[in-house]
Amino acid sequence: MRCFLGLIVSFIFASITGTVKVTLAKQQTAERNTAAPPMSSEVSFAKSVVANRALCSQSIENSYQEPLAKLFAGEKLMKTKKRLKRTMKIDTGRNEVSTITSRHMIIDKIIHDAMITYSSPHGPRQIVIMGAGFESRANRFSDVWPVKKWFEIDLAAPQQHKLEILANHSIIDPDNLVRVAMNLTDVGSDWISSLEEAGWDPLVPTIYILEGLVYYMNTDQAMTLLKSIPAVPESRIIVTVVEHGLHKIFARFGVQWNTNLRMLKNAGGLQLKNYKLIGSFASHLPQRCGLKVRAVPLPLPFNTWERFCSLIHIPAECVLEYEAI
Repeated sequence: MRCFLGLIVSFIFASITGTVKVTLAKQQTAERNTAAPPMSSEVSFAKSVVANRALCSQSIENSYQEPLAKLFAGEKLMKTKKRLKRTMKIDTGRNEVSTITSRHMIIDKIIHDAMITYSSPHGPRQIVIMGAGFESRANRFSDVWPVKKWFEIDLAAPQQHKLEILANHSIIDPDNLVRVAMNLTDVGSDWISSLEEAGWDPLVPTIYILEGLVYYMNTDQAMTLLKSIPAVPESRIIVTVVEHGLHKIFARFGVQWNTNLRMLKNAGGLQLKNYKLIGSFASHLPQRCGLKVRAVPLPLPFNTWERFCSLIHIPAECVLEYEAI
C-alpha cells in the first residue's frame, strides 16, 4: 500500500513539473514569435522583465504604478504575458505583485530610505543604475528624490531601443538623466572614467544599483565589478543575487545564469572593502522590508527533495544593501 501511494505521489510531482516545463517552453516560443522586427537578445530579455512589472502596474488596485512599463514592453508582448498568466493560473489580487516587481519595489524602498527617511545632509545625491534595461526610476522619481544626477549604464542596443520608444510617445527625459552606453563585462572597461566624462562627481555619495545584472557575469567578472565601486562615505550598493537552489531550477530551462549567492560568497566576492552589509531581503517576502504587498511566486517545478526542502526555505532572489564606511 505504501509503495502504491508513493508511486501516486511521484506521478503527481512529475505531472506538475512536466506541465510547468511545457508552459514555460510555450512562453519562450510565443515571446520569440512576437518580436517584430527582430531585436537583440539583450533587448528581448529586458522587455520580458519590464512586461512583468507592467502587468502589476496595470491594476488600479495595486500600490505599484509604473506608467512607462507598458510602453517599453509593447502591446504584443503584453498580450503574450497575459495569456501565459492565465495558462499558469497565476492570480494577483489587490496589492499582490510578481517577485520581479517585488524586487523592484524593495530597491525603491531602500533608495527612498537612504534619500529621504534616514538621509543626512551629506547623504547620497547621485544614482548610478548598472545594467539599466527598461527601468524608469529617473522618470518616476525625479521630482520626489533629491537626486542631482541620474546615470543609466547599459549596452547600446537596449538604450537605443528605449530612446526610440520614448521619442515615439513624445516623452522627454529629466534634465538630470544621463545614459552611458558600454558593456560592463568587457575586460578592461573603465566604467568609472566613462561616468566621470558623463558628469558623475567622484566626491559625492552615490547609490549604485545592480538589479538583475550579476547573474549574467561569471563569478570573477561580478567580483571585479563589485570591488571596483568607489566607497565615498554614505554611498550605497544595492545588488540582487539568486540563491544556489533557484539557480539550479532555472538552469533546467536553459536560463544561462553564470553565478549565484553561494559562488560569490565562496569566492569572497561579497566582502567589499570599505563597505558593510546592512540589509538582506528576499524578493518573495517584501513585507520584511516594510512594504504592504504580497509577492506571488511562480509555480516552480520542484522535484521531490526540493519540495520537501521548500517547506523550510524557499529558494530566493536576494536584495543586498551595502553602505560605505
